[in-house]
Amino acid sequence: MKRIARTIAAGIVAASCAAGMAHAEMKSITIGTNPSGSTFFLIGGAFAKLFQEELGIRSTAQPNAGSSVYLPMIEVGDMTLGVSSTVDASMAYRGDGYPIEAKKLRAIASVWKLPYAYIVTGDSGIEKMEDLKGKRVMGNMPTNVALTSINKVMLEGGGLDVDDVDFAQSGGLLDGIKAVVEGRADAAPVATAMPVLVESNQSAPGGLRIVSNGAAASDDEFYSSRVPGTRVMTVKPSERTPFIVGETEILSYDTYLVASSEMSDDDAYLLAKTLHENWEQLQKDYGPFRGVAKDELGAAESDVPYHPGAIRFYKEAGIWDEGSE
Repeated sequence: MKRIARTIAAGIVAASCAAGMAHAEMKSITIGTNPSGSTFFLIGGAFAKLFQEELGIRSTAQPNAGSSVYLPMIEVGDMTLGVSSTVDASMAYRGDGYPIEAKKLRAIASVWKLPYAYIVTGDSGIEKMEDLKGKRVMGNMPTNVALTSINKVMLEGGGLDVDDVDFAQSGGLLDGIKAVVEGRADAAPVATAMPVLVESNQSAPGGLRIVSNGAAASDDEFYSSRVPGTRVMTVKPSERTPFIVGETEILSYDTYLVASSEMSDDDAYLLAKTLHENWEQLQKDYGPFRGVAKDELGAAESDVPYHPGAIRFYKEAGIWDEGSE
């Protein structure tokens, strides 16, 4: 009897996977992300696991040096999806700092509100942006042109520009964190939700500390007028973020799951539907998703339009934000 039950159960699972595949043209899914250890890689891995389990499609997260590498790959059809900030995706779409205009980029969902700031060692005496004058700052990121722009505008919020600091070249966020911990740099930009920060906090002299926005940047308009899509965010200390000392104003911007306009409407519809139906479980399993409500998946704004297939699902679900079209 147990053997029969197991056979029936296996048949149900196989039928479910077959049903998912019947509605999908995709044979495999590759998701471009930032390097292993980054939050983008964590997010990409979560989506790959979800799509493989729910749709029966072989899915993998592929780490790259930065989104400036894999967004063009989506444009030319060498990558299925990518995890990208609205800032970077918008710049790629406009061709701002990119070798080509990635006009085929399309948003599938808004998935994370990314908290962003400079980090320093706790014994550095640096607390606010103005204190970075004359310091070595790991802010020039050739593999991510959007982050380089944001890194510059954060300095501007403290009344500084790249000539007021040693604006050093960095291989990415992880490279910058390592340089600060090892004493080779005074400050580096981070997404404050990066898991590696907890471990790095234990290795750095005096721990780590998030640097607050400068006095010149008191509202969203200051940042959004310079780098569209950015805004002010207040973060608070917690057991998970010991490097946040008191309530601190930092930067924030949205993160998308993006695809190509070459993806079929049915496939884009299926991806949006799968995310929406499994969002509560994703939020339980992965911290970054907890800042985005299920009904906000189609709510972010950027220069990158949403895919028509995703829009069709969000309208059917009654959660489409007309301002995102």
